[in-house]
Amino acid sequence: MIAPILNLRGLLRGLHSHEVRYLVSGAMAMVFYGYVRNTEDLDLIVDPDPENLDRLADWLTSAGATLRLNPMSTFGDRERTGLHRGAKVSVLTSLGQVDVDQQLPGLPEFSQLMEQAELYETDGMQVPVVNRETLIELKRSRGSFLDRADIEAIERIGGHWEEDREEY
Repeated sequence: MIAPILNLRGLLRGLHSHEVRYLVSGAMAMVFYGYVRNTEDLDLIVDPDPENLDRLADWLTSAGATLRLNPMSTFGDRERTGLHRGAKVSVLTSLGQVDVDQQLPGLPEFSQLMEQAELYETDGMQVPVVNRETLIELKRSRGSFLDRADIEAIERIGGHWEEDREEY
């Protein structure tokens, strides 16, 4: 499967309809902050509670997710078990690529990240986005050229995502 263009609203609707507790991270968080750059995926940090992981797995299964590194394999029981063991998941869906983390080194627990989250609204959904300081820390820890450019952009912007952006 070739990764489709990212359908952010469709992915968010799926997460909400399955009541998955998550935070948007990565380049898509920057979209909510008001800075748009190309990205191929939706990065999520999810609550590692077992029931939440089951809802996440149910959503990925219903979305027909396939494994990014092996697109001939669908997301299944083995990957669900991996989630419960703390594994990172990277999948392709008809709505775009989704990368899921549960805990990242050096970051607080999910509950604290959620308390610090920036909330945005789109299509009647409250979308929790990792706060700017946390995203900067994540990008500093990786330190790639693109991450450094992203840090500069985050530090320059103060706007919010515009509700009427149709391309997302």
